[in-house]
Amino acid sequence: MASVKPILCVGCTVIDFVTISASFPKEDTDERCLDGSWQRGGNASNVSTVLRLLGAKVEFFGMLSKSDGFRVLLDDLQRREIGVQHCPMTDKDPPFSSVIISQDTGSRTIVHCNKNYPYVTWQDFSQIDLNQYGWVHFEARHPKETIKMMRTVQEHNSRHDNSIVISLDFETLYEKNLELCHLSDYVVFSKDLATRQGWRTAQETCKELALVLNSSRPSIICPWGNTGASCLDSSSECSSVPAYEPASVVDTLGAGDSFMAGFIYASYVMHCSLPDAVGFANRVAGHKISNYGYDHIAQLNKDKL
Repeated sequence: MASVKPILCVGCTVIDFVTISASFPKEDTDERCLDGSWQRGGNASNVSTVLRLLGAKVEFFGMLSKSDGFRVLLDDLQRREIGVQHCPMTDKDPPFSSVIISQDTGSRTIVHCNKNYPYVTWQDFSQIDLNQYGWVHFEARHPKETIKMMRTVQEHNSRHDNSIVISLDFETLYEKNLELCHLSDYVVFSKDLATRQGWRTAQETCKELALVLNSSRPSIICPWGNTGASCLDSSSECSSVPAYEPASVVDTLGAGDSFMAGFIYASYVMHCSLPDAVGFANRVAGHKISNYGYDHIAQLNKDKL
């Protein structure tokens, strides 16, 4: 592990207010929950957490708040040894998400509020010495700035022998963020976004997205919940990988981020093939949903593919 450069995760971190309820509450009622907590959330932030639990060196790069309420997030990042030394700061209150986890189904319902919270810019990103990293992961958001950041990584690669791998977590705004795919080595495309395009399976999603991107395309991965995941490599070889199903589904919040982290870890640290990396990602996501939170992921046997 000592010779493996850190992974840089670019995106958001938010406060998650999590309520665990016996079942999803009926509208306009007053009910007691089973439990509740507040924790650090956000896609790239969660990916950073899971990567650390798997044993990788990782740095988060996103806008941090000077607000007193944000202190708990900063303390958690520091406790987990997730680097934040390059993050810009703002006086604005942080974004937050209200999350309801229904115990009877294991479902999670999320309502986001970001109050026009600023996003990191290319100018912020350009201050980072990319020689430190071997992999840079982006969320598909704010494409105007993210495109410039990704091109900066590509320009760095053109001047150095050891190329930095670029991955993209593509969950929202299909048309607006599609161009980001052309700048990536790996794209993980969400089931929710795929169904909005009318694509009915993970395999169909990989093939249809490849047709849209045409010749200059990355390897494409599409997780599809308990039916598994599919992947399409740069040679158009498509593989379907079964899901890892735990004995019971307890908490699905962050399952997609756990899949993403598992894929990066298996590809970068374990040097797995694309199908094997997707298989490991399925295991990480399946293990994550077997309990609340993320800390139990550290107990996963990484030697078993």
